[in-house]
Amino acid sequence: MFMVDEETAAAIQNAFCEKGEWAAVVELRQHFKISDNAEALKAVRVIAGWRKPRMQADLTSGG
Repeated sequence: MFMVDEETAAAIQNAFCEKGEWAAVVELRQHFKISDNAEALKAVRVIAGWRKPRMQADLTSGG
């Protein structure tokens, strides 16, 4: 298990969107020691699907 900060997640997401899954795996491996390809690819797919949470004000105002 590992924790991903916003900056690292953004770098992985950018690599995923611009160059594909395997480029994102390379980016992931620059930050974390994951040697198993299947596990790295699974982590990349999860991180690529993350969205920034909406602001608290948006939640309380209904939009």
